[in-house]
Amino acid sequence: MGQKGREIAGPDVGDIVSLLNQAAAFEGLAAYRYLHLSKWAAGLNAPEIAEIFGRLSGEEWGHMSRIMDRVIELGGRPLTRPSEWEGQSFGKYYEPPKNQADLKSMVMDSLASERVAIEFYRDLVRKTEGKDAVTYYLALELLGDEVKDEEYFERLLEGWK
Repeated sequence: MGQKGREIAGPDVGDIVSLLNQAAAFEGLAAYRYLHLSKWAAGLNAPEIAEIFGRLSGEEWGHMSRIMDRVIELGGRPLTRPSEWEGQSFGKYYEPPKNQADLKSMVMDSLASERVAIEFYRDLVRKTEGKDAVTYYLALELLGDEVKDEEYFERLLEGWK
């Protein structure tokens, strides 16, 4: 992004870059976790659940890519090492269960993770509204995706009750 594009982001650009790097770290962890779960899941309903996790992994990698693009547009530097992700993420990493057939735990942990993301992106929307329109619209889109994923996981869990 050029000089004028960075200027319109306002004086909080450093804070916004920091928040975006936290988001990129979270999305990287989520993408890896979903990819891992797509390979790890076993049991009766595993093929369907694994397919969901595989799709979500791709979506999360896409989120991370878009966030990194925005960091660079704002003149920032994206996190450069996956080893930084856990320490920089706004949310925790949920370890996959030891039991490959514990699909319910996989879904419940994923639901918890999506809810943390919803809170984060809601706050980012509020912080950038009326200040940094480009980040605002990115955060709105990501928030919408996370809300959709939360609702999807809730529906999956209804079958286990």
